[in-house]
Amino acid sequence: MPSQDDLRSPSEGETSPYPPLEPRRAIAVREQLGLTHGQVAWAVSAFQGHPLHPGTLLAWEEGRQVPTVHQIKALAAALWCSPGDLLGEPATLLQCRTLLGLTVEQAAVGVGMTRDRYAEAERRNRWRGSGRQTQALFEVLRPPAACFVGACGRTGQLRVLLREAATGWWPNYVRPVAKIVPVEPAEIHRALEQLHLAYQRIDNHGRSGTAAEAVERESLAFLDRIDEQLWQRLRPQGA
Repeated sequence: MPSQDDLRSPSEGETSPYPPLEPRRAIAVREQLGLTHGQVAWAVSAFQGHPLHPGTLLAWEEGRQVPTVHQIKALAAALWCSPGDLLGEPATLLQCRTLLGLTVEQAAVGVGMTRDRYAEAERRNRWRGSGRQTQALFEVLRPPAACFVGACGRTGQLRVLLREAATGWWPNYVRPVAKIVPVEPAEIHRALEQLHLAYQRIDNHGRSGTAAEAVERESLAFLDRIDEQLWQRLRPQGA
């Protein structure tokens, strides 16, 4: 029987044990199997024990509604895949562990921590492990770079560096960024160059009035999402 937590969506400020459903992945798996919305909804209904309208499944695929943890499990079962095949990238240590099917005890042993200390790190999503424990963390939980930076509490610092790199002489920021982001310096070098060039293409030269204001808004929006821009450029093709 599913728990009450499985049957509801997370409250505001509460972390879900699963990343959000990635609509394009869910659509791709369903279409690869050649199933209609009605057929999948029927199978999900059977797995979860109560009816699911095909329109709800369509709303999930269009991103208009968010399925609960139990519904994600039922959808994965209906599509003969793992939940991870339908979801986006994990953003927390909890989500990394859940997708791998590990218990708190297994994760704690794997990273070389006491259960209580690891559980607290996961609850707060704040990683303070030693160098050896951090290496073990990557071997056991395999957190994406964005997830690891967030768990270390360094997202704000990274954003400052990225904004300066995009608006200034970007080669000076390869080493500082590489100290935060667990990616090869060559990949950081490539991504920062792309960020800088993308920002420079937002050209306000010779513009005035409404056109200048539109460019200014685009420029600010780019800088506000600068870390997301980095992750997109570091993500493997097709991921």
